Amino acid sequence: MTGFPRKLAIGLVAGLLAASATGPAAANSDTPRIALANFYYLDTSGEPGDRTSEHAARIALFEAKLGEGLADRAAYEVVALTCDQPECSVGTLSVEKAVEAAAALDVDYLLLGAVQKVSTLVGMGRVDIIDIEDRRDVFSRVLSFRGDTDEAFVRVADFVVTNVSQADFDAAEPGPDGVVSR
Repeated sequence: MTGFPRKLAIGLVAGLLAASATGPAAANSDTPRIALANFYYLDTSGEPGDRTSEHAARIALFEAKLGEGLADRAAYEVVALTCDQPECSVGTLSVEKAVEAAAALDVDYLLLGAVQKVSTLVGMGRVDIIDIEDRRDVFSRVLSFRGDTDEAFVRVADFVVTNVSQADFDAAEPGPDGVVSR
C-alpha cells in the first residue's frame, strides 16, 4: 500500500486511536443513524484545464446517491455531518474531530472517506464507517473505479451501499493494536 491510500489509512487509524472512548450514546431507535461526512476529493491526474466545478458536482452526486442508497437499501437514517468548517471531510477535519461532531449529532455511525482522481480514466478512494459508541472502525473499503463521469460515480456509490447493506458491523473484531481489521 503506497501513496494516497496508505496516507489516508494511517490518518484514519491515528485519528481513531486518538479519539476517546467516551461520548454521548446514539439515540435508542430501531433505525440506526449514520452521519455522512463530505468526501474529500483530490485530483492528481495532471489533466489540463480547471475542472473544479465539474469535480465538485460529481462528488456531490456521489454523496447524494450514497445517502439515498443508505436510507433506502441499507435502512439507515442518514444525517449530514455538520462542523465548524465549510466542508466536513477528512481533508478539513481530523478523524477525532469528525467523530466528536458525529457524537454531537447523536448518531450510531459515521461514514467518511475520500476519492482521488488518479488519471483521466482511473479513480480510487477509501470509505470507513466508525461506530460512535465504541469509537472503532467497523467497515473499511478501498475503492478503485474507471471513469470520470457521473455514471462512474453513481456506480461506485451503489457499490458502497451494497457493501454497507451486507456488512455485519458486530462481527468486526479489534486486532491486537485495538484497530478493527478485515
